[in-house]
Amino acid sequence: MKICEKNGSIRILEEALLNSIPARQTILLDGWVLRMNRGYTYRANCVCPLEGEGSAGKIEACEKLFERNRLPSVFKVTPVCQPELAEQLERRGYRKIKTVNVMSAELGQCAGESRAEIRCEAVPDREWLAASARLTGVSSPGLVETHCRGLENIAVPGVFVKAVRQGKIIGCGYGTAERGYVGIYDLHVEPEFRRGGIGTAVCGAILRFGAENGARAAYLIVHSRNQNAIRLYSSMGFQTQYEYGFYEKTGSAYQVFDA
Repeated sequence: MKICEKNGSIRILEEALLNSIPARQTILLDGWVLRMNRGYTYRANCVCPLEGEGSAGKIEACEKLFERNRLPSVFKVTPVCQPELAEQLERRGYRKIKTVNVMSAELGQCAGESRAEIRCEAVPDREWLAASARLTGVSSPGLVETHCRGLENIAVPGVFVKAVRQGKIIGCGYGTAERGYVGIYDLHVEPEFRRGGIGTAVCGAILRFGAENGARAAYLIVHSRNQNAIRLYSSMGFQTQYEYGFYEKTGSAYQVFDA
């Protein structure tokens, strides 16, 4: 089966997700992309099948590579593109640990008014990186360093947005633009300032960046259990286009820190 023959937009979004969330190490294996990021986030420490069939031997080869790099074996499965892979993994002792919604909207339908002082940069400065790590909940020096390096390594056009009040960053996020899409990533707001339009303002700045760079549609990813975020994005015109899940092999001696 050729992946996403009838879903070209999904293939584009899957590739954009890889480009917008770099991993420290990448291995290509017969149409599958193996990403390793020192155990920081499932999305950067997993096998991402883009094309090609799955087989016991191919899955086992992935498992050996992750074991060699002291990482749990994790597969990202997009059911519309890999309808049989989840069942194959479950037979090998994997379990689904997380479901992510990919939401999208036509750019003209997205709403986003600025209600805070918004600052935008083409590359992340130290202030933005520190705020992003803090608001993401990352505090370990090693994880902070991995978090920041990944963001600094984004090669596609991007914008790094901060919402500032009284000299302090109270919200931030970043966006990337390619092939007619703008992606919204890592949107976070200080707890005491939530429900005050800050997240919408940051999104609005990213959407304007996308429009200026030829985007016709916007997309984002959100944990399926994060209903507050899903309601916010739905109010802005986003709808779930598809879902993907992370499958992890049970009994691993290693762990992933997910943010």
